[in-house]
Amino acid sequence: MDELEPLTEIEQSRADTGFRYYVVQPDVYTALVAGVDQSRGYPNKQGTTVTGLPPVGQLAESTDNSGKLIAIDCWRFTANDDAMLEGTEGVQELTQLEFLAIKPQPTEEL
Repeated sequence: MDELEPLTEIEQSRADTGFRYYVVQPDVYTALVAGVDQSRGYPNKQGTTVTGLPPVGQLAESTDNSGKLIAIDCWRFTANDDAMLEGTEGVQELTQLEFLAIKPQPTEEL
């Protein structure tokens, strides 16, 4: 019987959390949003879904200035999405711990 290969840190993070975590450059993200929208047919005819991903302006800036942060449910990814991301400069997948380390903390309002 073949032994299963251990998961990578990224694969383990996906399995543990159900999310995929990214730091992205704004211009690259904007192009990816356009690709996702095209592949899914957004905006749809009913006008109920305008886009598949939030606008870049709604994403948090990483605390280390490496880019914008986004966490996406794993189930939302398609094979086409993975192909679109493969080898794309300006997009880095992170583990949850890496993501949380550069995610801005909410500020308390007095």
